[in-house]
Amino acid sequence: MECLHVGEPSDDFECWESKTIYIHNFLDLPDTKGDDNVVYSPEFKCFGHNWQLDVYPGGENDADDGDISVYIANLSDEKITVDYKIIVMKTNGNDHYWVDDGENMEFASDEAEESEACGTSKLIERAALVENQSEYLVNGALMIKVKLRLSEGCYNNRFYQHSPATDYLDLFGSKKSCDVAFDFKGEILTAHKLIIRSKAKDFYVMCRGYNKKSPMPITDVDKDIFDIMLASLYGGEVYPEEWQKHSEAILKAASKYGFSTLESQAEAWSCKSINFTVENVVGKFMEADGKNHARVKAAAKKFIIEHGEEIVASDSFELLHESLPLMREVMAAFVHTKKRKRENEQAALSNNDE
Repeated sequence: MECLHVGEPSDDFECWESKTIYIHNFLDLPDTKGDDNVVYSPEFKCFGHNWQLDVYPGGENDADDGDISVYIANLSDEKITVDYKIIVMKTNGNDHYWVDDGENMEFASDEAEESEACGTSKLIERAALVENQSEYLVNGALMIKVKLRLSEGCYNNRFYQHSPATDYLDLFGSKKSCDVAFDFKGEILTAHKLIIRSKAKDFYVMCRGYNKKSPMPITDVDKDIFDIMLASLYGGEVYPEEWQKHSEAILKAASKYGFSTLESQAEAWSCKSINFTVENVVGKFMEADGKNHARVKAAAKKFIIEHGEEIVASDSFELLHESLPLMREVMAAFVHTKKRKRENEQAALSNNDE
């Protein structure tokens, strides 16, 4: 989330920019300790600089066994001095108490010989994630929030004032020079085709024939949901409380209108918030398969396996007869689950005999 200001902030005003990074299938990553076992985040911009998060799933060389190490690096060719925080997020969107931070930390340019990343050899213990997966992992993904603040006051720094992402959000908020509009039964939202074309090419193809005088009608998405979607193209962040409330609606709309980046994020949140029932799970399973939402599909299949007898006896199970491949997939999962359960029971009996 980036700061926007009206007037000049006071000297003690705290202005943080943040990025949330999802590390998917985290517990499947190698847990061996060492500097070579590292996962790099995609580069992201903040205060005009490029940054990257380096995560060591098994800990760096100097870490204690079982610790997860995390560092943030400046990849730009100019140095910068910032305060930073690296935070493990809970699945409910709250910060956890595992936080690494630093004040007045000078990040040298990426090309400097003394360039080093800042962070900690112990952000969180891996065992804590294993034991509390529902609390820390969103469908297997570990969420880490990076917060940065210019040590000398972000509002008077040229990198902050001219950050492209900040300019885009200002442009979206001001509605200046908009050249396309969207009509929600008389309520209008406006945007810029150039931004849409660069961030959501499929959606650009849908709306390029419309303009402010001739808006594109949107009848199947709520105006507030679409406003969130448009803001995301300009660098706006969807807040955790919005994800928790609207993730399924955002997923459906983003999938239909070609907001691919937002669709991927919404799918991860939907796996946590979708309310599967015996009556609706088969339909959601088939819908997820049709839209290539692999994570939602996996969550639905897990629910089907866990409630197999109820679902087989329900009317909804008849839907699977429409797709032989999906029927086979579910039956194979049933067989695999029963086989694994039987093997575990046999192993437990063997241990008791010993």
